[in-house]
Amino acid sequence: MQGGTVTTRLIDGIARITLESSPGNALDSATRHALAAALSRIEAALQGDNGPRGVVLTGANGVFSVGVDLRELDRPGKGAELAAICRRLERLPVPVVAALPGSAIGGGAELALAAHYRLAVGEARFGLPDIVLGLPPGAGGGQRLAALCGARAALDLLLRGRPITAQVAREMGVLDGIVTDDLLGAAHALAAQLAAAGIRPRPVAGRRERTADGAEWLDTVRGKQSAIAQAALRSAARIVDCIEAALLLPAGAALRFERTAHADALADPQFLALRHVYFAERRISTALLERRPGRAGPTALGRGLLAVLTRGSEGLSGQRRLAASVAQGARLLAAGRVARASDIDALAVHGLGWSRLTGGPFFEARQQGLGPLVERMQFWAEEDPVFNTPSLLRAATETDDDIDAALRRGRSEVVRTG
Repeated sequence: MQGGTVTTRLIDGIARITLESSPGNALDSATRHALAAALSRIEAALQGDNGPRGVVLTGANGVFSVGVDLRELDRPGKGAELAAICRRLERLPVPVVAALPGSAIGGGAELALAAHYRLAVGEARFGLPDIVLGLPPGAGGGQRLAALCGARAALDLLLRGRPITAQVAREMGVLDGIVTDDLLGAAHALAAQLAAAGIRPRPVAGRRERTADGAEWLDTVRGKQSAIAQAALRSAARIVDCIEAALLLPAGAALRFERTAHADALADPQFLALRHVYFAERRISTALLERRPGRAGPTALGRGLLAVLTRGSEGLSGQRRLAASVAQGARLLAAGRVARASDIDALAVHGLGWSRLTGGPFFEARQQGLGPLVERMQFWAEEDPVFNTPSLLRAATETDDDIDAALRRGRSEVVRTG
């Protein structure tokens, strides 16, 4: 059966669900809706005599899933919730095997964790990088990860946010096997063998093998809490609290605790700033910012723009420095030296030591209110010309636009008037 971005086939009594939303099988609202519909069909078929004996969940095009659409994270009501889909998948009364032909990242990793078993090719990568955006996992990924590999390994993975190889995931207990040939055949065979043997499904949430030594679990949690006590990133503490909840609360309550922590983090300004920088880094021209793994930084052209951006702002206080940076950035925008305000933010984060948690100067100014900042600039301009308000900033405040909208409007007016 076709379900938009999800295909469901019945092969020798085993239902195969395939994610097919290129690129990366992202779990956007359309894919989540199609996946929920596929589960509904399977659940209905299981009520009859000829329902599937097992389920294999996989992804097309050499990848399992790169996770949710980041633009939808804080938009309620956009399709079926991934947390609910994971819970439904986990509760199916037949064996569910996730077959990972490639990366399972973020929400994709959470979906794989909701299956009863996981197989992967050796090239697969597995990761829960939510902390990069200031979030704990949102669909039970932290709870299920801890149930499989214990508090210490789970916290190491969640707090670092970097993907791990299939081999490391296997050693941690996340994967049940690595397949060198015919992944789907192996997953199909495993589901069929489990069904034939009458082995009941084993939901990951609620497994307690790793919590046998509660004192060690709590010691690990306390150690991490002490280590991050001074951390500016609030999601680190939220993640540790969720792993503590995995020990202290029943499975259902612990899943709800993590979901609430995720919702709280979505309302935190840190998330908005970190997501803004994430997208800014991916939109900026490579002529301005090198994006080599682990070593992003301004190019020679980018460094030249940063020199302009910092001109006259040395030694100014946290507010005057912001105002000077925004003013200089607006001049660069008006001159066509950068394409958008977020380019300035990305350069400031990578070249001027601007904290990612602020989102960069333009994002911070927008959060604080561009109008009040421009009013202060007009007062400070009497002392220092660096604060002279560029016409682009005045246009943005007069129309209550963001700086990019004001720039686009100004350029279109130039074109119309010739």
